[in-house]
Amino acid sequence: MSPAILLLTSQAKTVHSGVGTYARMLLRGLPAAAPEHRLHVATWREEIDPDLAGVQWIDLGPRSRCDPTPGRFWSFGRRAAAVLGDRLVTFDVVHCLDARDGHALGQRPRALAPRLVGTVHDDYAAQVRGAPWHYVGRAADPLRRWLFHRWLRHVERRAYTRFDRLLVNSAATAATLQREYRLDRPLWPTTLTIDGAAAVAPLRLPGQPCLVFCGGNFYRKGLDTCVRAMAELRPVLPAARLHVLGSCSSSPRLERLARRLGVAGQVVFHGRLAPAMVAAHLAAADQFVMPSRTEALGLVYLEAFRAGVPVIAGDRGGVVEIVRHRESGLNVPPERPDALAQAVVALHGDGALRARLVAGGHLVLATRPPQRLLEETLRCYGLGPSLAPLPARVPPAAAEVRA
Repeated sequence: MSPAILLLTSQAKTVHSGVGTYARMLLRGLPAAAPEHRLHVATWREEIDPDLAGVQWIDLGPRSRCDPTPGRFWSFGRRAAAVLGDRLVTFDVVHCLDARDGHALGQRPRALAPRLVGTVHDDYAAQVRGAPWHYVGRAADPLRRWLFHRWLRHVERRAYTRFDRLLVNSAATAATLQREYRLDRPLWPTTLTIDGAAAVAPLRLPGQPCLVFCGGNFYRKGLDTCVRAMAELRPVLPAARLHVLGSCSSSPRLERLARRLGVAGQVVFHGRLAPAMVAAHLAAADQFVMPSRTEALGLVYLEAFRAGVPVIAGDRGGVVEIVRHRESGLNVPPERPDALAQAVVALHGDGALRARLVAGGHLVLATRPPQRLLEETLRCYGLGPSLAPLPARVPPAAAEVRA
């Protein structure tokens, strides 16, 4: 009988984050890439998509309404474990598309089927250190945020030990997991990517230049640095506008910051937008700015590459593996609004630099085709040509390499 694969994902029809983009890529691609394998998907009832061919759905019931965890991973993992139970052993491979969803699967003898695979999309909880006052003045809810990340760090460390293989999106993520969680599981590279084309409605945004920021965690993504940079830009580029896509509990605080700095009229908060509208805003931008304090990879940078927009990013984490300084974008220290303002001015006044960065972004996309993601995934399952795991000692963090 042909191998049976089970994917567990809380985002199968809708896309709320990079995990959803990843899930849609696999759900569309795996049936065509490996038609001989039986593909099952366990998800919330609302996420079942009957239009996807080659997929057998397992209904986990209605989505939990009272779960504050990212992607509702806590309730999703518990529901999946309760509904599937002993049925898990009927599959050859069980893949949690967000490895945190496997927190409730339970330990089992590693020689027994199925092979458990998880994908790790970020290392933010693993990086949490220090005390809650580190968040004071930087987050709207510093104590709650610190407590949550300390708890999440504990959950992740336990959950990740349940997997036979972990897929990671960057060398920086792998280095953090190995350093902080001391995992003895093989870490396997996976080339997260996006579709090569996006349907974009015509859109015009004010601003000379027109800057676009897109993210959910405004502090981690460096929006406060962007707002402060607008004050630095006002004397030299008074017509510049910053368009903020996304929502966060820090929004009121950052709106007050913009008013205090006298740039409230130059910072436009659009709120959370549908993916098609995000693509339309990116296509209308002159520059994409997101100087994240840390970024495991950042699919939105790939979306900016696809839109043909030059990118300014931070210089820490896995982002520098795709946004390479003066090749596919500019990297700036995330705590330096003056450096961000200088980068914006440099890009605005240098057409040759803009063209080179746009071409570099397209080249990065060309090296990350969807077929590569599918092939790496099947190899990690043990259903394709062998793929070596990452070495036990991965390269230094990307920011250290650049330094």
